[in-house]
Amino acid sequence: MKIGAIALALVAALSATSASAAGLERLISREQALALSGQNWGHSGAGQYLAGRQAQTGRDYGSAADFLEGALSWDPNNLDLRRRVFLLLLAEGRVEDALPHARPLERDSADPALPAIVEAAAAMKAGDYATALDRFADLDNNGLSGLIRLLGQAWAAVGAKDPSAARAVLAFSADQPPWKTLVAMHRALVEDLTGGDAVAAYAAANEAGAFKSSQGAALYANFKARQADSTVPRIVATPGDGLAEGLFSIAAALNQGDRSLSALIYGQIALYIAPKLDLTRLLVAQILADQDRNPEAAAMYADIDPASPYYYDAQLARARNLARADQADKAVEVLRGLAAAEPTNAAAPSLLGDVLRAEARFDEAVVAYDEAAARVGTITADNWRLFYHRGIALERSGQWARAESDLLAAISLQKDQASVLNYLGYSWIDRGENLQRAEDMIRRAVELRPEDGFIVDSLGWAYFRTGRFQEAARELERAATLEPVDPTINEHLGDAYWRVGRKAEARYQWQRALNLAPEDKQVPVLEQKLRCGLGDCAVPDKTD
Repeated sequence: MKIGAIALALVAALSATSASAAGLERLISREQALALSGQNWGHSGAGQYLAGRQAQTGRDYGSAADFLEGALSWDPNNLDLRRRVFLLLLAEGRVEDALPHARPLERDSADPALPAIVEAAAAMKAGDYATALDRFADLDNNGLSGLIRLLGQAWAAVGAKDPSAARAVLAFSADQPPWKTLVAMHRALVEDLTGGDAVAAYAAANEAGAFKSSQGAALYANFKARQADSTVPRIVATPGDGLAEGLFSIAAALNQGDRSLSALIYGQIALYIAPKLDLTRLLVAQILADQDRNPEAAAMYADIDPASPYYYDAQLARARNLARADQADKAVEVLRGLAAAEPTNAAAPSLLGDVLRAEARFDEAVVAYDEAAARVGTITADNWRLFYHRGIALERSGQWARAESDLLAAISLQKDQASVLNYLGYSWIDRGENLQRAEDMIRRAVELRPEDGFIVDSLGWAYFRTGRFQEAARELERAATLEPVDPTINEHLGDAYWRVGRKAEARYQWQRALNLAPEDKQVPVLEQKLRCGLGDCAVPDKTD
C-alpha cells in the first residue's frame, strides 16, 4: 500500500512506540513460563496457558486469547498474563472484549498508554467526548503517545462542540517537524467538519504534501467532489472518523520490520471506531496476509463495499488469499464474477489464469489468459508476465507452438527475465531443439540468479543432453545443494552420476527422488531407473 509522505515523516516520530504494543512481538521468557506453570493453578489452568502459548506461536491469536483468558481466571492478579490477553484481543479486533482488561492495566501497569488509548477510543465510538478527553489527557507528550494525545484531544473537542479548542491543540503542535504534515491534514479535516475555512486549510495541507498518499488523495478528492456536488457523502463524517484516520496513518507508518503487530493493533482500533473506512480495512487485511493468515485476510477483503472505489482491487486480493488458503474453487468463483462485472479489465482473468495454472488446470488457464490478452489493448513491456504465464500453461497443456511463441514474446518485451529465459531454454533442451541458443539463455539466467537451484539444474541438464556428463554432474550437485528436496533435480543428478560411472550414488538419488513425492508420470520412470539404470528393460505388468 502506498502510504506516502505522511507515514514516512511519522516513522522517526514513532521510534518511542508504546511498550504495550511492542510487547506483543516478544514471546514470554522461559523463566516466566516456568514461574507461571509452577503456580497452583491445577491441570486446567496450566493446560490453557500452554495451549494459548502454542496458539500464539502459530499466529492463531483468537484461540490464543481465549486460552490465555481462561488461564487468567486462575491467576487474575497476573498483570503480565492480562497484558498478553489484552494485546491478543486487540490484534484480533475484539476491542469490546479487551476493554475489561484496560482499566486494571491502566491503573497498575508500568505502561498504561495503550489501555488509556483503548478506553478513549471506546468513548469516542460511544460519543462520550468528555471521557475521551480525560483518557487522552492521561497520555504523555512523547513519541507515539504524544501524537495520539494531540489528535485525540482535537477530535474529542470537535465532538464536544468546541472547535476552537481543537484548533488550539493542533496549532500548538503544527510546527513540530515529525508531525507537521499529518497535523496539517487533520487541521483541514477539522475545519471541513466544523464549518471553518476548509478551502484555505486544504490548500495549506496540500502545499505541505499531506495528500500525496492514498489516504490523503482520497480525502482531498472527497473534499473537491463535495464542493462540486453537495450530495457526495463525507469520508470523515464524525469526530470518531477523524480519530480513526489518524490511527490509520500511525498503523501504516508502523507497518514495517518487526512492528507489524503494533500496526495491526492500531489498525484494528481504527476499524473499531470507524468500520467503514476502506483504506484501514485494506491495511489490516494486508497485515494479516503478510502474516500468512490468509483466510482472515480474505474475509477482511470481502467486507469492502461493492460501491467502494477499492472494491475491484480488494476482490483481487481476496482471491489471492483464498487460493493461498487452499480454497482455489472459491477464488475461481470470485475471479470469474469479477471478470464478468468488469469486461474491459484484464486483471481478473489474468489472476484467474494464475490460480488455475497453480491447480494444474492448464486448459482452463489458457482460456483465462486468452481473455486477459484480449483485454490488454496496446502491448507494453509490463505485459511480459501475461505471455510468460500463458506460455507455461500452453506448454503444460501440450500446445507447444503457441507456448514457444508466447515465451519468445515475453523475452522480446523483457530480455533479462531469468525465469523466462530458463523456461524456454529448458524446454528447448528437453526437446532437443535450438541447443546452443537454449544453453546461452540458461547461462544468462544463471548469471542473473546464480543461487536459484532450478535454473542451475537447467544448466546441468543442458550439459547432460549434449553429452558433457562431468560438467553436468558438477552443476547438478550444486543445484541439489540449493534445492535439496526437488524430485526432478535429484533425478537429474542420478542420471548424471550414472553416466560418469557413479552407479550406487545414481540409485541413491533416484530413490531419493521417488521419496520426494514426484509427479505421477515420474514414478514409473524412476522405478525403471532403479531396476535397470539408464539401460533398457521391460516394465513389469502392474496387473500381475
